[in-house]
Amino acid sequence: MNLAGSDLNLLRVFFAVVEANGVANAQAILNKDSSTISRALSQLEQRLNVRLCERGRQGFRLTPEGATVHRQAQRLFTSLRGFEQTVESLQSVATGRLKLGIIDNIITDPACPLLPALRRFQAPDRDRVKLNLEVLAPEEMERQLQDKRLDLAIGIFESPNEHLHYQPLYRETDYLYAAPDHPAAVDVDRPDIALACSRIVSRRFLREQELALLNQADREGITFTASLEAVAALILSGAYVGFLPGHYARRWVADGELVCLDPRRYQRDTTLQLATHPDSLERPIIKDFTGRLLAGEPPART
Repeated sequence: MNLAGSDLNLLRVFFAVVEANGVANAQAILNKDSSTISRALSQLEQRLNVRLCERGRQGFRLTPEGATVHRQAQRLFTSLRGFEQTVESLQSVATGRLKLGIIDNIITDPACPLLPALRRFQAPDRDRVKLNLEVLAPEEMERQLQDKRLDLAIGIFESPNEHLHYQPLYRETDYLYAAPDHPAAVDVDRPDIALACSRIVSRRFLREQELALLNQADREGITFTASLEAVAALILSGAYVGFLPGHYARRWVADGELVCLDPRRYQRDTTLQLATHPDSLERPIIKDFTGRLLAGEPPART
């Protein structure tokens, strides 16, 4: 078959449904209702003359043929994006689309250069640049970078992917926190005793660092999440202890809702990195924005 533009649009719908694991989950991603998405899937199946997936009350499941089409679609979209990036790199000015991924809750850190870089980058003469910004978990950012669905990512990458390029951006300091009525906060002289039997919540991608610092490497029943807001909510509930960046926890400490536990002992510095695909490094739009991030420009005064 010869692919047409309409076929690519149908493949993008199918790809989004697979990535979201179902039609219902893909509605927000595609900004389409379920009937429109289902109709697009049916049209693609008719076009390819294969059954791609089972969908309905029994849930969503790819057929073997659908799994093959998904893999090939992924390769196709990666190649198309690579072609677009190559053409952009031939131009002498920064144009095109910049897709940026970040981990959650970093903009309250005065050391984070993202907001100053965005202010300078969004100048009036940038009307030829389209900027997309998404909050994602580190492992998802690396996956999308490798597939060229993201151009740049700012996050904590504990196990770097050999196919990506990383640069240190800035450092963030985490401390151990508990609610003021938690046993570890009440016994301020010996919080380690209370910690030995406390519930612990940790960000999934920092589990080894945090649990080693707490001497809890072999302990079961620890709650892991990728979201910093989820960690904060569980600590604020009074039932958990966990690490939070100092800049993020400051407001709750000031209001007396959190207590920092033995900050000299329980603190950890983490390097936030800028990650990208090596193929993208010479694109003018990437070099421009990366340069602004690494320059550490001060915030614009108002």
